[in-house]
Amino acid sequence: MMYLLIAFYILFGFLAWKNFRFALYSVFLLLPTYRVQFSLSAGVLTKVGLFNLPFNLLSGIIWILVLIFFIQHIKSVPNLFKNFKNKLKNKNNIFIFFRWTIILIVISAYIATFFGKDSIGALGLFKSYFLEAIFFFVLLVLNLKKENFKKCIYSLQILVFLIFGVALFQKLSGDFIFNTTNILEQGRVTTLFGYPNANGLILLPIFFLTFINLFQDNHCRAGQEKFYLRIFNILTLILSVIVIYWARSESALVAIIAGLLLFALFKIVKNKKFILVISLLVVLVALVLPFIIKAPEKIDEPGTIHHTLKQKIFLQDLSGQIRRQMWVETIEYLKDYPILGAGLIGYQEKMEDYHQTDYIEIFLYPHSIWLNFWVSLGLFGLIGFLWLTILLIVKLTQNLSKENLILLITFLAIIIQGIVEVPYFKNDLAIMWWLVIAGYLIYKKK
Repeated sequence: MMYLLIAFYILFGFLAWKNFRFALYSVFLLLPTYRVQFSLSAGVLTKVGLFNLPFNLLSGIIWILVLIFFIQHIKSVPNLFKNFKNKLKNKNNIFIFFRWTIILIVISAYIATFFGKDSIGALGLFKSYFLEAIFFFVLLVLNLKKENFKKCIYSLQILVFLIFGVALFQKLSGDFIFNTTNILEQGRVTTLFGYPNANGLILLPIFFLTFINLFQDNHCRAGQEKFYLRIFNILTLILSVIVIYWARSESALVAIIAGLLLFALFKIVKNKKFILVISLLVVLVALVLPFIIKAPEKIDEPGTIHHTLKQKIFLQDLSGQIRRQMWVETIEYLKDYPILGAGLIGYQEKMEDYHQTDYIEIFLYPHSIWLNFWVSLGLFGLIGFLWLTILLIVKLTQNLSKENLILLITFLAIIIQGIVEVPYFKNDLAIMWWLVIAGYLIYKKK
């Protein structure tokens, strides 16, 4: 196994050296490779825990890209640190709008690695969800131009076809359906991931980003090429929805419907202030909802009751009951520890004294986008992500090009799904989150 990994990394490194941009595009097709996990060891250093971090194939790919970019620009490194403070404040710095919020997020995430028994595991999460995702985000912004961003989306679209192929096999054969949760959920496809909802989480942003290529290819291409690309883009949308349906990812389906309605509304009412207010209202609802909704009087036994669509929408079905209970328990914990939260990997451990339903497991996160950030990164981490979100929404609405409107809808759809899900704390999802921000900066380039 190790020899295969080494051979793969050598080949990928050769590809990245020869064609760095193509290597960047290929990362999106390889997003599911985070599932190939292993540990690094380095002899004596392992004994002190320096190199015994959890690792995965996707992590190695990103670090190879970082290393090759560093080597290819080695002559520029000494100049990088000259007048670093002034460069950080320079208005021509492409990252100027997000620099302080990104710094706050990284610092908060690093501090959060110390608040749990498994510090090595927490450092592994910090490495994957923050360092690697943000390094890759920087590489995208520095190396890609407007015309390159659509190739990132093409790579994601090819991934959709691959996911659909696996989903179709699982649906027809009933084999190789891997579910890492404790509740038996028959008939839901998992495809390349460990649980059904992972499909909805990754396919939702791809669904909306595909509209960038759909509209661009429709106007910029001609003849037969335009026809085939249109079919490719439309099929991506259709297959995404089919897989989400087969996975029964209800939050993704609701977010797709909500995103399409917002897209139609913003196309009809083109007033920037109106779009900004509605967008910020989505963020506010996602933030406030867990604090105003009540916990269920009791949680139904799994598989005993068939719930109606109305009950599902108002979080009265089993899934909704569990989330409402988690939110109340998490808020009770945050009342006692509002500043530090539970740490990057400490939620399950810290929630034991607050958990009230024995036959329901304690999940890794409270399944509310802002509670996820707060309890994992502490109050300053929550502030960092809220600040980043508001900045991005404001910047996207200031210049409502067709691409920026789709990026805005993509981001809002992620937040809507995040009302009841965890749309960031996974290797592929963290990269997708920063891809939307990278898209804004890439289209902003002159």
